[in-house]
Amino acid sequence: MITLQFAGTGPGGAGPLPMGTVHTEGGTQIDLSQIRRDLYRQILPNGTQETLTPEERQRVAREVNLRMLGIVEGIKLSAIELQKKADQARLGADAAKKATSESAKTPVAPAAPVAPVPPPPVTDLTKVTTSGAAKRTSELSGNRLNVQVVQNGQVVRAANAEINLPALLLTVFSTMPREQGELPFAVDKDGKVYARSEDDRKRVEELGSVAKPTGPLGKTVLPGWIVVTTAEPSGSGLRFGIARPTGDSLRSLRQTAGRNAAFGLLFIGVALALVVPLSSRLTKNLSTLTEGVKRIAHGDYRARVDVKGGDEVGALAAAFNQMAEDVERHQRSAVEQERIRRELELGRQIQHDMQPHGALRLGLTEITGVSVSASEVGGDFFNYFELPSGQLAMLVGDVSGKGVGAALLMANIQASLRTRLALGQDLKAVAEEIDREVEANTPGPVYSTLFISILDPVSRKLRYVNAGHNPQFVLRRQGGLERMSSTGMPIGLLAGRGHNQLEVQLAEGDRLFFYTDGCVEAENDRREMFGAERLETSLQALPPSATPQEVLVHIERAIEQFRGARELFDDVTVMAVRVG
Repeated sequence: MITLQFAGTGPGGAGPLPMGTVHTEGGTQIDLSQIRRDLYRQILPNGTQETLTPEERQRVAREVNLRMLGIVEGIKLSAIELQKKADQARLGADAAKKATSESAKTPVAPAAPVAPVPPPPVTDLTKVTTSGAAKRTSELSGNRLNVQVVQNGQVVRAANAEINLPALLLTVFSTMPREQGELPFAVDKDGKVYARSEDDRKRVEELGSVAKPTGPLGKTVLPGWIVVTTAEPSGSGLRFGIARPTGDSLRSLRQTAGRNAAFGLLFIGVALALVVPLSSRLTKNLSTLTEGVKRIAHGDYRARVDVKGGDEVGALAAAFNQMAEDVERHQRSAVEQERIRRELELGRQIQHDMQPHGALRLGLTEITGVSVSASEVGGDFFNYFELPSGQLAMLVGDVSGKGVGAALLMANIQASLRTRLALGQDLKAVAEEIDREVEANTPGPVYSTLFISILDPVSRKLRYVNAGHNPQFVLRRQGGLERMSSTGMPIGLLAGRGHNQLEVQLAEGDRLFFYTDGCVEAENDRREMFGAERLETSLQALPPSATPQEVLVHIERAIEQFRGARELFDDVTVMAVRVG
């Protein structure tokens, strides 16, 4: 009886899977591991499993198992036939033994001794198993299977069977793929070649020594073929091999290389046909752009380039023209700003030239003033001068707005005041006439606050008109602070409303303090104003003997300490007088 050993279960319930070796009960083994390895090499894409995913490994295993099942089925058919013949041989041997035993009971004349026949030599696939004192041996030589049982050095049982080796090999070859024209084959120890068909056998025999039992093993490269052969590991003398043609692969490779070369040459030709005119146009457009850049670099801000097209060069030309337009506009703006700066500087110079430079002393009376300009030209002004009558005229004003217009209006008001005061007109009449002139001759809502005063050094009387200006102060020598508040509307705001003139009697040593709104509107970092209360507190803190110059320094320091790093937004104008 022949027994096949299995392991595991086939895919999809296909049945048990064959192990690497098939054993017979008599000790004969047929090694299938080499066939399994060959199947793996044929099915795997690169001959290795390391690069496969788990799903691909499972698919390869299923394919190998299915093909191995086909091989095993062929072996099983051959094994059944062999088992039948072995059973028939055993029954014949038992009958012969029984006949010999019965003849031994009948006395016969002694016969000449017969020499014992030695058992056949064990040459192929021999395995020995021991069962008590009896030994059983088996061998597979070519297509013949021999089985013997030896006990005490004598053959007590023998059986012979024939195996259909071509059918078995044909079953093995039928499971192998032929995607690239592979030829599987086998060669026995007598030099007989087995293949899938007669044509395949003839093609294998034409390969030469690799199809011989004494030929080289392993990989052999022949003209148009690659052949791999290996010996059957059980010692039966069989050689298995597979031959793969290389001519078709090389021819396909040459065709592919030629086709790729043709495509490459065609692409180069098309590229040259397109690039040459494109590069010529691109060079011309870039030269035009370069020329435009040079013109702008030399100060021609009206330079433009005429490059047509919707490609990148056209977009670059449009961006260049936009840049040139922006540069030209900025240049015009810079010229305009420079003109305005010069006009502001001219207005500042006018304002500075019309202010007194240095203190004025008339007897024991002393007058001094200062104006701290903000970032722009303002409308603040102050002035003091001696009249033909020997009296002192003192003026402080602030024109609304800033810039050159305010400076020119301030200059016009000062010139009108100086002329009218020199003629000895009454302060009330002077204020009302200037009020009407400003309203009639200035466009828009332009006005000016104004404080006009005349001091008689002999009688120490001060006459004044406050046209909408901040309250001015009298600092008494004996202590105390008096305000000279507004007596009418600002000049040019609501002309014709009238202005009142007032008088203040001063004493020797009294002081006067005049200022504009920039003094009390100075801000600190918290946007708080200096205010009238801080100004009055600072004035009251002055000593009675403080000179006009010391008064101005004291007030300027108080304002600077209050505002810190905050910039001035309006001119700060202050004037101080000590009555003699």
